[in-house]
Amino acid sequence: MESVPERTLSVRTRPGLQNKNAAIMNHIDMTDEERRQRAEKRRQIRAANAQRFADLRVLITQQRKDTIELIRRRHAYYTKLINDAKIKTAQDFYDRFKEDFEMYGIKLELSDDKSSCSIYLELGDYDYEQYWVEDCLNDNLAVVSPNVAFKDWFTNLEINIFTGEYL
Repeated sequence: MESVPERTLSVRTRPGLQNKNAAIMNHIDMTDEERRQRAEKRRQIRAANAQRFADLRVLITQQRKDTIELIRRRHAYYTKLINDAKIKTAQDFYDRFKEDFEMYGIKLELSDDKSSCSIYLELGDYDYEQYWVEDCLNDNLAVVSPNVAFKDWFTNLEINIFTGEYL
């Protein structure tokens, strides 16, 4: 009878797994002093990064303030249009200004129940602003909602432009 050669079983692991396991074992074997040193080094790196990007944060904050100020001015303009034309419903606003707004690339869209009309401005760099005209209450004029949706610095936001509260 022939003899069968003995086989050796070998287990393969993923290439990075051995290094990860070694790092875990090293972390377990670290002294308290080494942990403190690593924590201090991480803190220093975070502080350096915060300092490096401080100017960018200031720029973003200033641009956001400028954007919100421009949104307030547009809101005031739409409110003036409503007051001057004595518009009482979102349907009236839509009927009266749809063609005018379309000439400037501004999209007006009436809600299904016709109680609100959205004003959608598509700006450069894929930014946008969206306002809502809502029906009047108690036989008053229609109103432009203070809640405005917009995109700024790659972020979709909704804000109450009078309180500054993000929704």
